[in-house]
Amino acid sequence: FFSTLFVQTPGRMERPSSAWKKEKNIDVDGEALANLFGGGGGGGGAFGNPYGVQPQTMARPSSSWKREKNIDVDGEQLANLFGGNSQSTNNPFADSYQEEGSSTDQLRFIVDGLNEVLNLSPKMSLVTFDQKKGKDLLQLLNDLFASLSPTMVMDLSTEDPNNTMQRMAGFLTKVLNYKPTNQQEFYSALSTGMNENGIYPIFAWVLKRMPENHKRVYLAKYLMPVQIPEDMAASDDGLRDVFQQYKQLIEQFKQVHKAVDKLQAGNKSEGAKTIMSNLEKEKEQLTARVNATKKKMANFPNNKVLFAAAQKLRAETVENQTLMERMNEQQAIRKQCDQRITAANRKLDGIKNDFGEMNIDKMIRSLKEEVAINEKLVQEKLPKQLNDYRERVRQLQEQLVEPLDADQLSREVQQLEHEIKAIEDKSRPKLTSADEATLGLFRQQAALVVNRKEKFLGELDVLKEQKQKLEEELESKEQEFRGYQGSKILKGEEFKQYANALRGKSTNYKRLKTELQDLKSELGILQRTEEVLNQEGEAIDKKVQELEKAKGIDGYRGVKDGLVSISETKMEIDEAKGKTLEELSKVVQDFVANIRNKRNKLAPQILELRNTRQKSQAVEQEYQQKKVRWRPGHGHPRRRQPPPPGTAQAELH
Repeated sequence: FFSTLFVQTPGRMERPSSAWKKEKNIDVDGEALANLFGGGGGGGGAFGNPYGVQPQTMARPSSSWKREKNIDVDGEQLANLFGGNSQSTNNPFADSYQEEGSSTDQLRFIVDGLNEVLNLSPKMSLVTFDQKKGKDLLQLLNDLFASLSPTMVMDLSTEDPNNTMQRMAGFLTKVLNYKPTNQQEFYSALSTGMNENGIYPIFAWVLKRMPENHKRVYLAKYLMPVQIPEDMAASDDGLRDVFQQYKQLIEQFKQVHKAVDKLQAGNKSEGAKTIMSNLEKEKEQLTARVNATKKKMANFPNNKVLFAAAQKLRAETVENQTLMERMNEQQAIRKQCDQRITAANRKLDGIKNDFGEMNIDKMIRSLKEEVAINEKLVQEKLPKQLNDYRERVRQLQEQLVEPLDADQLSREVQQLEHEIKAIEDKSRPKLTSADEATLGLFRQQAALVVNRKEKFLGELDVLKEQKQKLEEELESKEQEFRGYQGSKILKGEEFKQYANALRGKSTNYKRLKTELQDLKSELGILQRTEEVLNQEGEAIDKKVQELEKAKGIDGYRGVKDGLVSISETKMEIDEAKGKTLEELSKVVQDFVANIRNKRNKLAPQILELRNTRQKSQAVEQEYQQKKVRWRPGHGHPRRRQPPPPGTAQAELH
């Protein structure tokens, strides 16, 4: 259509539509413009004259425009029709739908949607859908249309391809309001079914809007205009009047449908609204908590590793719960099987005992009793049940044969509804819309008060039960206390002090218990992390051994570990040597310090010794001088013998 609109100036489609506003008169093809306005009725109708078509042209039926090749249209109005400043060669409608190519995500969405909508059995896979070409693909698309409208049910193998193309194109464009981006590709895809780029987006568009499409199909039955031949509309005044009445009924239907939608939107249950509001608040709280946790964890090192570990822990917890449920189910099944086995063994033991005793009379008596019971069932109980079933079947057959007067029942229902409404109108005074709104608000408040009252009553019952339990516990504790300390019971301030102390201990206990639970949880996480890391380490060791064997260096890691161990041992020995040298240097320093201390202590004595030596030398010199002057035999005294060695006199000497 849009490729034929500007037959006189096709280059105009290559320019932005905003450039058309400068032109007051644009020549357009009459047939294309008639198709734009619906083709059949008058050009004005419900549309008025929004596109600047000449008034004399709008006064005639749009079907008569097809004879004219050139019709003047206002450029500004036509630009507004095509979306303002957008490029005209793009999709001209604002709400058009453009899909990506035949990507894997698009194919998966299409296949999942077809399996759900068409309820295919067995389920269709991506490979099966990708293999469908030509008529098979068109038949699948037609089945999708048939799920929306029963009138589209058709076997394409018996239908003419041109009729198929026209029928599907009309259903898409007129009923579902689908606006293709490429007309040639669109019609080619519907005629052959071989153009995947043209037909896959149709699948995706329809499946994505199934609720909206259901509503469009429902409304199309009442809003699609009836095509009347031009000559009949012009010659028959009665037909023209009926057609105008038909248009008025369509407008009335639109108003009624809008009112019904508004009522349905306003009549949602308050409970559902409350639940939705609570869920939204809970969602916001959870989102805020998640964001706060992410901000808090952003500064932690290796936060990604911690997040991954937390996700893995969550998955393992869920899997553990699932496995526990399965284990419980299997245990229940096992218990049932054990019971059956026990019953079978008991029965088998009874049979073995009967055969072991070889009591033929007992066996015959048991069989006779069983036969008597079966005869009683056949003669009395089963015939009665059979007669009841036959009577029930006869009644159902009579109901099937009798005609069901649905109209009569509908009239009775309507009459009863009118009577109920009349009684309600009589029983209460007329209320204005404002009174109704106020009354509705009061009803909501009353409902909330009732709900809160019920909630508080339930809490009161729970508190009463807790109070009774606490009183019983208090009585037992008092009795126990009397057993320890006679009949003395704490009262007044003593009891308050005792209660405060107990409350403080309870708070401390709860805090410590919470810390203990947190530590246990953290311990469990760390143990699981250690286990996972050990498993990964074993896997890495195994992989390294395989690589060593593959590279021909088997045992390299062991040798390397040995070298590392030797180097560590050498470091320990060097460290021990260093410690020994430090100890020796410390001993030497101690010796030097002792020697220095001794020297300091002996310094005065050494100085005194030096003075004494000087005196001794002076005495010795004087002694030698006097010895020379003394002569033997001249009456001089005899020379004194030197003192014995080792004495103080010898040292002075």
